Parts: sequence; C-alpha cells; structure tokens
Amino acid sequence: MIFFLRSLFSVESSDVKKDNKAPALYESGDSFKTRRSETIRRIGRSILSYQFSILHSLFIFLLITICSCTSYRYLNIETLTPADITFPLDMRRILIVNNTLPQDDVPFESSLRQWPATVPISADSTAIDFCRTLGVTLAEFDGFDDIRLLEGHLRKDLSPVSAPVLKREEVELLCEEHETDVVISLDRLIFRLNEYADNPFDIQMREVMHVEISGILRVYVPGRENPMTTIVLTDTLISVLWLDPNNKEVWDLLFSDDPTNLFRESARYMANEARTYFIPYWNEDVRWYFTSSIAQWKEATAYAESKRWDKALNIWRELYGRATSWRQRARLCSNLALGEELTGDLAQALYYAKLSHQLMHDHLGADDTATKKQEVFVNVLTNRITEEQKLRLQMAE
Repeated sequence: MIFFLRSLFSVESSDVKKDNKAPALYESGDSFKTRRSETIRRIGRSILSYQFSILHSLFIFLLITICSCTSYRYLNIETLTPADITFPLDMRRILIVNNTLPQDDVPFESSLRQWPATVPISADSTAIDFCRTLGVTLAEFDGFDDIRLLEGHLRKDLSPVSAPVLKREEVELLCEEHETDVVISLDRLIFRLNEYADNPFDIQMREVMHVEISGILRVYVPGRENPMTTIVLTDTLISVLWLDPNNKEVWDLLFSDDPTNLFRESARYMANEARTYFIPYWNEDVRWYFTSSIAQWKEATAYAESKRWDKALNIWRELYGRATSWRQRARLCSNLALGEELTGDLAQALYYAKLSHQLMHDHLGADDTATKKQEVFVNVLTNRITEEQKLRLQMAE
C-alpha cells in the first residue's frame, strides 16, 4: 500500500513538473479528461508493477528457502570397535583373579529411613559376581583359548579400600600353576549408598538410591615388574522405587529390602561394561545421507531406506558423473562415502568423504555447519581405518 501511494503521488508531481502548468482541474474539459486517462493508465501500470514486484520477491524467497533447506536423513548404524587392550597372538589363556577383600560395612546415607546401627550393610560376594560375569563374557569371545577363574585373595593386608599390586614372582607363579598367559586381577571393589525421597511431579513420592562403585582392575603378564595396564572403574547407578501411600506392601518392601542385592547387580553391570577393555564390541553410531527431488535420486533414496546400499551406490555414482553444481557433487560424494563404508570399503569411503569436505570448505567456509559435520565424518572414517588393523589382530584365530 505504501508503494502504491508513493507511485500515485510521483505520477502527479512528475506531471506538474513536466508541463509546468497549473493542476489539471483548471484546464479545459478535453484536456482534463486526457490527463485523467493518462494518470489512470500510469496508476494501473504502477499497480501491476507493484504486484509483479511482490510476486517476484515471493518467488525469490521461496527459492532461497527451498535451496537453503538441508535435505538429508539420519540413520543409526552399528560399528565393530576394537578392545582397548590388544594382547599378542601367543597370549590367549586368561586367568581372572579375585584379589579383593569383602566390604563388610558399606557407607549408607538415607533421608528416608533409619538403618539400624547394629545391622551393617555388607557388599560380600560382589567381587565374586564381578569376576564370574567378566569371565563368562570373555569366554564367549573366540579370540581367547581358555578363561579360568581364581576365587581367593592373595593379599596380606586387611583393608578393602587398599589395592596392592601383585609382584612379578606372584604373577609368574599364577601363570605357571594355572597354565595361563595373562592375569586379570580385581584388586579393589567398594561401594557407597545414598538414599533419599523424591517427589518430582507433586503426585507420587519415590525412593531413589544412588549406588556409587569404584574399583581397580589390573592386567599382568609374566616377565614384567609392573602391570601391563591399570583400569580404574567408577560409576553411579540409580535405582528408583515408586511409593504409593495407599499400598502397604510397597512400604513393607522398602523397609525390609536388603541393599546387598543392589550391590551384586551393580557389580555384574560393571563387569559387563569392563568387557570393552578386552574384547571387540558393537558401538551405536549415527550417519546421514542427502536426498533430492530428482527422480533418479529418489530411487537411490528408496534403496538406501531399504538398506540396499549396492543399488543406491550405483545410482549415486551415475548422478555424480553427470553433476554440474558443486553442491550436488559435495552431497553425492558424502552419500558415496556412506555407501562405501557400509559395504566395507573404508579406504574408498574416506576418499569420497574428503572430496565432499573439500567442496564444502571451498564454497561454504570452514565454520559452516555442513562443513564441520563432514569434517567429523572424515575423522571418524580415519579412526575406523586405524582401528581396522587392531580388529584384525584381535579377531585373528
């Protein structure tokens, strides 16, 4: 509307300046009609020009919006990650030793109930559960020939908090007696319990227990004065029990429940988590691929959604060969990198990922979000190629 008024006034003022005469109201009838018709035509052209300008601006806005929208889809994948520790090929027999002292009195703080001072909370048997769970997990891995378990501490002190290191002669004697190559010793496992009442939604109260775990796991091999590696285990597990004030059985369970079961479950959980130090494990990760409204590209997207990566790769390669814009080439390179990774060719995947990153870096800049995402992808593939060598050694039969 502002544009229309300005156009109207500009027409009148330009007419006055051009003719250098009085306003058309004082002219003859024919002259007045002529000028009035001309003014109306000019106003009409101004209106049409204004409407075209609005449509043109709207078209540009929609075009920019469509082009600027990132069209990609995420997918979850699982990648095989090597263990943190790689044993030599001649070390395939493992002895797991429970070298801890039982924690007979676990620190317990509660704002919900008063635990009798005459009834100490014990974490007995938790170390045994830890060692057994770890042993079962390692035995399921084909990379080890034999897994053995020794229950009974070798230490001479009386403090469950301490974690004495096995001596060289002790390690050699253990390996000789049990015919093993490696000793994994649990040298400390202690707990702390914190309990409180919580009412998060102002509807129903709940009991929350925090089980704090700390431990030390060491790996020994014969012929070394010091441990091969020392693993510090720390975690906090949370247990929640909803309390219904009208349900007497729940409250009876709360005050009669022995927290020892929580310790044992927590120990088994920690042992299962500790497996990643010794055996390869599957790790969840996120990837993405770009989509497009191009018909052939849509077909590739359909193949990607159905996990038929070989079919999708063939189409993406064909589209890349005909791509004319840098943006299409960058996105297709990223898609090709994903397809090559999921079909097992990590070297080719890294090649395409680097091409995509370079194109985005050159045209979008280093600080653009798309460039940074592609840089992360390059780093992930680089690490996977490095880890592939460790996996081959750990998975070798």
